[in-house]
Amino acid sequence: MHDDTEERAALRRKLDDVLLQQRELIERLQKGQDYFQHLARSVWRVQEDERRRLAHELHDGIGHSLTALIHLVAQATDALGERPDEARDRLARARDVAQSTLKDTRDLSRLLRPQILDDLGLEPALRWLARTYQDDHRLAVSLEFDQPFPEVDGDLSTLIFRVTQESLSNIAKHAAATHVNVSLRRRSIYLTLAIRDDGAGCDPEAAFAASSQGRSSGLGGMRDRVRLFGGMLRLDSKPGEGSTVSAQFPLPSTAGAAP
Repeated sequence: MHDDTEERAALRRKLDDVLLQQRELIERLQKGQDYFQHLARSVWRVQEDERRRLAHELHDGIGHSLTALIHLVAQATDALGERPDEARDRLARARDVAQSTLKDTRDLSRLLRPQILDDLGLEPALRWLARTYQDDHRLAVSLEFDQPFPEVDGDLSTLIFRVTQESLSNIAKHAAATHVNVSLRRRSIYLTLAIRDDGAGCDPEAAFAASSQGRSSGLGGMRDRVRLFGGMLRLDSKPGEGSTVSAQFPLPSTAGAAP
């Protein structure tokens, strides 16, 4: 009788353990589902922000230029018979507007998806990006890459390019920096990207909070996209001491490993 009681108690303990493990598993699955729902919403928000920015550029930039071009051609047409000098002046201005609009369209196209990334790969694309910010924003950008350059697949190349592009855009808009260093290194089974600037710096928690509320840079969206690739992104900064955005990516053969 005593043995039966002990056996029943042992079975109850085992059953309690199984039920506890089941509850823990359900909780982990629920947390995982909530996490990926959050990631999906974040990626959707990033896509909508990019579409909103594109719509703004098309409307306020190219749209206004084309409207001005139409008016100039109409004025030149009206003046063609009786005021040929005025017509020539209007057509010359129309030509300048058309050339500027063509440049803006090509720049926008490259920002959306630079052809050089598909044609020549990540390293030339990053060098082109550095030249662009040096020419357009007077921002000195130095590059440090492992040689030979790390082999990176297409999706990860796009992500590294986008993180660098977004970081440089944030620096140009907010940091009041004069110099940026971009490095890409292979460390064991990881690739490490770092973008360091000598600008005004910030409070990282406040920067991520502003980003998550759609009031500032796309730091939160960048972090979520990096997480989708099994990596992690961080911002190290203090007011007045510059900033460093660093991202660590597992190489494709270790993509399932935790960073």
